[in-house]
Amino acid sequence: RRAAQPAVLAAASKPDPSAGAGAKEPGSSAGDGRWNSVVRALADVMEPSEVTSLLDEELPAHADIHRGRLPNGLRYVVLPNKTPGDRFEAHLEMHVGSVDEREDEQGLAHLVEHVTFLGSKKRDAWLGSGTRGNAYTDFHHTVFHVHSPTYNKDSTYMIPNVLDILYDVAFNPQLLDTRVAKEKKAVLAEAQMMNTIEYRVDCQLLQHLHWDNNLGCRFPIGKLDQVAQWDAEKVRQFHERWYFPANATLYVVGDFHADVAGVVEMIEQAFGAASPATHEPGFEGPVPANPESTSVFEGATKAYDAAAAAVDGETGETVGEFRERHSVRPPVQHAYGCPPSAAELIRRNAEAAKAAGVVDPYQPMVARESGVQLFQHEHLSHVSFNIFSKLPVLPLRHMGDLHRTVNQRIALLVLQSRIQSRYAELDHEHYKRCELDHSDSAREGCTVSTVTVTCEPLHWKYALQVAVEEARRLKQYGLTSGELTRFKSAMMRDSEQLAQQAGFVPSLENLDFVMEHDALGHVVMDQVQGHEALVRLDDVICLEGVNEVARELLGFFAEYGTAPEDRDPVGGLTTAIVACVPSTTTDNEGVEVPFSITEEEVIQVLSADYGEIEAMEDVFVPDELLSEEELDELVAQRAPSIVSSTVDEATGVHQRVLSNGIRINYRVTNNEPGSAFLRLVVPGGRTAESTAPGPGGIGAAAVGFRTLQEVGAVGQWSRKQVELITMQNLVMFEVEPEAEYLFLDAAFAVKGGLRTTLEIVHLLCSRPVWDANALERVKDIYRMFELNTQRNLELLTHDKVNHAVFGDRRLMDPSREELSALDLDGVTAAVEAQLRAGPLEVNIAGDVDPAELDAMLVRFLGTAAPGGALTPQLDVAPLDLTPLTLRDVAPKDKQTRQQRLWLRDSDERACAVLAGPGPRMWAPMRNPPLPPLDEVDVPVDLDGNPIPTPAALQGFHPADQVNAAAAAAGNPFAARSVRRANPLATFVAGMLLTEVIGGRLFTTVRDALGLTYDCNFQLAFGLQNSDATTFRLVVTSTPAKIDDALAAAIRVLRGFKQQRVTQREVERARMTLLTRHETELKTNAYWVDLMQYTALGEVLAPAKDVSCIADLPAMYEAATVEDLYEVYQQLGLDDGEVFTCVTVAGKEDPALAAAAAPPTAAGAAA
Repeated sequence: RRAAQPAVLAAASKPDPSAGAGAKEPGSSAGDGRWNSVVRALADVMEPSEVTSLLDEELPAHADIHRGRLPNGLRYVVLPNKTPGDRFEAHLEMHVGSVDEREDEQGLAHLVEHVTFLGSKKRDAWLGSGTRGNAYTDFHHTVFHVHSPTYNKDSTYMIPNVLDILYDVAFNPQLLDTRVAKEKKAVLAEAQMMNTIEYRVDCQLLQHLHWDNNLGCRFPIGKLDQVAQWDAEKVRQFHERWYFPANATLYVVGDFHADVAGVVEMIEQAFGAASPATHEPGFEGPVPANPESTSVFEGATKAYDAAAAAVDGETGETVGEFRERHSVRPPVQHAYGCPPSAAELIRRNAEAAKAAGVVDPYQPMVARESGVQLFQHEHLSHVSFNIFSKLPVLPLRHMGDLHRTVNQRIALLVLQSRIQSRYAELDHEHYKRCELDHSDSAREGCTVSTVTVTCEPLHWKYALQVAVEEARRLKQYGLTSGELTRFKSAMMRDSEQLAQQAGFVPSLENLDFVMEHDALGHVVMDQVQGHEALVRLDDVICLEGVNEVARELLGFFAEYGTAPEDRDPVGGLTTAIVACVPSTTTDNEGVEVPFSITEEEVIQVLSADYGEIEAMEDVFVPDELLSEEELDELVAQRAPSIVSSTVDEATGVHQRVLSNGIRINYRVTNNEPGSAFLRLVVPGGRTAESTAPGPGGIGAAAVGFRTLQEVGAVGQWSRKQVELITMQNLVMFEVEPEAEYLFLDAAFAVKGGLRTTLEIVHLLCSRPVWDANALERVKDIYRMFELNTQRNLELLTHDKVNHAVFGDRRLMDPSREELSALDLDGVTAAVEAQLRAGPLEVNIAGDVDPAELDAMLVRFLGTAAPGGALTPQLDVAPLDLTPLTLRDVAPKDKQTRQQRLWLRDSDERACAVLAGPGPRMWAPMRNPPLPPLDEVDVPVDLDGNPIPTPAALQGFHPADQVNAAAAAAGNPFAARSVRRANPLATFVAGMLLTEVIGGRLFTTVRDALGLTYDCNFQLAFGLQNSDATTFRLVVTSTPAKIDDALAAAIRVLRGFKQQRVTQREVERARMTLLTRHETELKTNAYWVDLMQYTALGEVLAPAKDVSCIADLPAMYEAATVEDLYEVYQQLGLDDGEVFTCVTVAGKEDPALAAAAAPPTAAGAAA
């Protein structure tokens, strides 16, 4: 019963006293024996009372989060956050998603999101000047989000305006018939775009994982036949039912330039006018399943609930009862694969509810062990097995909950490491991957344990068997002491690094974290609190405790098919198994053959007896990969030194050249405290490959460089040892072979990780390890990707355009025949030749000390002998590079320039790609020379006095063209002659033009014509020193609309000649790019992007030096409409220059269908 309180609508918003602490739930304390296993494990070293007291302690809540609720029911969360500075995030979460739809409303939540967001005039008015927004719909919610500067370029304080946008979108939308009609087209086009094979696999997984509720069938995109039939009234009805203040939560996170109380006042002013929704008098709602778990807003909710009778402000009469958010989100019933004890509790609760006459539609059920569901499709190339166990969410509220979570993570990391090591050791030639996960999902309202095994079709039994054996080994024998020490240490280091970064985490990441944790009922801690809690748990994370958790966690997989009486009582059940398999595969000779598996075969592999399993032996892991003795000897032999040292004052970039020719760029940042990012650049790349197949021919550098990563070993150390030392020191590597260079990226914790990273770079360059089996695995990956390309709509279309546009196979992945021709000696020679020739460039950005880093660079990299070259790289003969080229195709060769393809598919989709020649990134921009001053024709007034030109008045050459706004701001590139002489001129204008083209494509092809949801344009600015540069336009649509969509996109591109770019378009593009630049400057990886090639001018990017980094924002500010047209004129847009490929996917080839169709009357008459 709820008491009436007439003054509730006039009351001020009430703060939330619980502030994230979380309510204590029955069964969450030590009193019920929840921590007994930990107490037993530590019985010899700690008193039981000491253990239980620690584990039962409540976790601390984030002190800076302010939660509250307005009188109309709207919840809000405010969190001050200084990163990025002078910007903020505002996200409005409506607690309505696809699972809330009725049978005839499937897709309506998503359509309402489109109509409300894109139909807002206030959104149109404010978004663009540094402010950007979007929206998305999921199972359980719809979110409207805006990222904005605190002050825009006109010095307008933006928080009130952004809040007003969100109010307008959610509670004051127009919902016009015209907008509904437009967005129906957009949604239908979006459905076509997203209906990839990957999406269909996801749908299959969700369908079988959630066979017990609507999560398995109410996908946000909905049913297209229903979407097509809805009118605007249907949209209005849904909006009225779900869009009310009590069904919303507002998150505002960022650098406010105001205190929290001020932000709350702005929220009250923006949203206070939204009327609360009411039920009719006498309404009786459903019984909530678990009111205690509703949220951390409990205090504010109670204050609101106590006054839940709605009262007319004029008459004082009760007009109904306030509508509330549903207490169960998402509102579904789950069947859990719990251990027997928990399953029995669920059964007893259900029986007690039934006996009491209580009908709870969300009362959980107990699942039976699942069989196998097969999803077979011709567009799949790999086999994947997805084994699930669905469990209830256990809120993270106590130290014991955190202890359980840490133990689970350690167990999963150890098992995944073991499985991958066995894959590499025992089956040398074939691709296999196993991924493990145990995570809470707010969108699905449950916890899911997952084992995913992905492999080649012909070797699936072995891949799955290895995963089963290793799960059983870990469950039976547990971890080794060395594994626990290493993985616990890695987690502590990771936590320490996160704590160092407190205050530097971007607002968006913090907001998403808070939103997810609130939905799950978890306590939200800041990074320091989380680390301090983990440190306090260090002594109670022991081998016996982790092994106990491993038994609980892995029972569903390791004991699949075991009789109930023989099962471990702490393990759960498998609730779903989905095997995704291709219809065909290729045999060892590359011939395509049919492929199939059966449910019985999968069950047999999962449940088979593989004999006695032995305990795992520990692996020796060194503290360092290069000992001090080895380094001392190398230093004595090679006398490394820094031969050149500079610091650029404008950017803070340090540049060094080592005595062996290695060049260094580094920038000290505090973007990510305790972290750094390194990129090794090896000039040459695929341009150094031969242009013909052979042992060291096409593909040798690309395949060879990836082979080094696949080997994983360096120097004397095995792959397993290298994996473990990088894991301990939080080092993550990635390699990529590009057209003009090879690169290796490493993200790492500076403490420990910096040394490990430099050791690996040293050993990879000086003592690489080559292995024929690793080469075969890499070839296999390329072959599978080639097969996947032929089965993927978008990839196939791009591939056909690539073959038409490029006259060089090295701009594409090597073919099956080119791969077969490669051998180990050939790829080894190709990569080591590039290492020897150099000069290598190493770029580092992060929280480093310059003096310490200089010393380490000399000691670790200065002693390297890249490619075995003991002499400095500068003395080695340069590589023989063959320039990359575009294909010479006759303008009238329509067979090559205009391709059409059909891809067999169960669903209809279509994709079109348009490409043509474009400008080089570093191409000089046309810059007409200025005449000598004495030859300038200066106008005079009636008295014969010279009239200064605008340029002359601003101190420039009188004949120059000047961007007046840039000049007024003191921009050094305001004058055209200066700006176009800068090497960035073409790149900057090209990036601005790309943004403008993207805006017009959206406005015309997507919004006005409704022909597509996705149409984008890009300039290929990745090539640094090549003429083989292009532009590319991609559009997806339905088969019936794809030609019209492509034609409309081409009209937009060519229409720039008649409909000139406006200054407003340039300003919006400029603000977008500058905002992106400022945001990305807060990351170490972006600083590395900016620095790369600045030390390689003579071999890779002659026009790029360190001054380009400082010049970039000023060049964006100074660029003009005319500059954009200098780039536009270099786009080959005529019929004889462009290449197109349209691919239609469906059950029947449209060309054959058209040929088989009976002639029309007009055709017969003709």
